[in-house]
Amino acid sequence: MSGPAGITRRIALLAGCSLSAGLMFAPPALAHRSQTVLSTVMWNAASSVLEVTHRLHPHDAELALQQTTRATQVDITVVKNQAALMLYIEERFVLTDGGRKLVLEPVGAEFEGDTLLLYQQSALKAPPAKLAIDDRILRDVFEAQANLVNVRLAERTRTFLFSGNDGVKQADGLL
Repeated sequence: MSGPAGITRRIALLAGCSLSAGLMFAPPALAHRSQTVLSTVMWNAASSVLEVTHRLHPHDAELALQQTTRATQVDITVVKNQAALMLYIEERFVLTDGGRKLVLEPVGAEFEGDTLLLYQQSALKAPPAKLAIDDRILRDVFEAQANLVNVRLAERTRTFLFSGNDGVKQADGLL
């Protein structure tokens, strides 16, 4: 082909080949995993239990235990270390109902892919009417730590973000 259409096609073909070669030899994108803990607080009406689940990255959990226990190496797959992490969380994740601290009993831990799940619960007669949340998990370990707490006591779910110097947050009006 001669003329402008032939030149345009050759330029497009050359550009496409250059783009393909560039993508083939491009360096991998470096993604940074953010330090975030996702906690879920849910009322189970069938069993009259307030269920709490914390989702965090195992490496973050190991760093927290290294810092708080001054251990040089921590393997979070060891049950003893999971129990130590649960104690750490009990000190830094507090729920109250009208100023009265809710006792969250440890239920267990498990791994789901690259996530560590920790479970707690509190047997109550009714869902907390004046729930307040204090979430300081890993905020003493990582400067940029941001925690999300999803609260579902009835039909409605609310999400709370804890970062920086955030203190206690009220989760009123969910019943």
